[in-house]
Amino acid sequence: MPIRSILLIALGVLFAFSVVLEVDAQAPSATGPRIREHQILDTPRAPYTFQARENEVQGVVSLQVELKANGTIGEVTPLSTLPHGLTEQAISSARRLRFRPKTIDGVPVDVTVTVSYRFSLYYANSDPDIETRAQITSMPRPAIKRSELPQAANGRVKVELFLGPEGQVYVFQYLTELPADLKRKLDAAVSEVKFKPAVLKNGRRTGVTMVIEYVI
Repeated sequence: MPIRSILLIALGVLFAFSVVLEVDAQAPSATGPRIREHQILDTPRAPYTFQARENEVQGVVSLQVELKANGTIGEVTPLSTLPHGLTEQAISSARRLRFRPKTIDGVPVDVTVTVSYRFSLYYANSDPDIETRAQITSMPRPAIKRSELPQAANGRVKVELFLGPEGQVYVFQYLTELPADLKRKLDAAVSEVKFKPAVLKNGRRTGVTMVIEYVI
């Protein structure tokens, strides 16, 4: 029976946040095998369809995804769906996941994970429908050394954030190219960002995107 684990990916018109469950390789023992859990290397976004946006569809598409031992995606089975093509968008993105297979005693094996794509509508922080723009009040520095950055970054990391109406904050997209390990460090710092949500002219709080830059 395939081993199941959970991977939550918030993606859609907004790229919310991703949590990758990764277990480091276990030391060999006399009582059990040496296991290295799978690792997700890249999680493509699942964009909105025009029809879904026009109908203001929001919600979560959950998928059961088979990560094959040979590094390819196997069966993708919807566990929950959304209309107007959003389920199909999530499936298409899941089929483009890049990952490192799970191994047992050095031998790659198949594993099944659950992937959830969250679709939420948003505005740019500069949108004219915004009465009060989102304002960042605290932005902790990432645990990244300048020497770890690509030379082209010149000590600066620029990202576009999603700032949700209920205080959610996630990376929407990386505007500075970074390796996977530095993205994880940056995600950790972004999760600690504090801000005042944006408010529409009708008085309702809303999610927005905003570009920020870290000087390392």
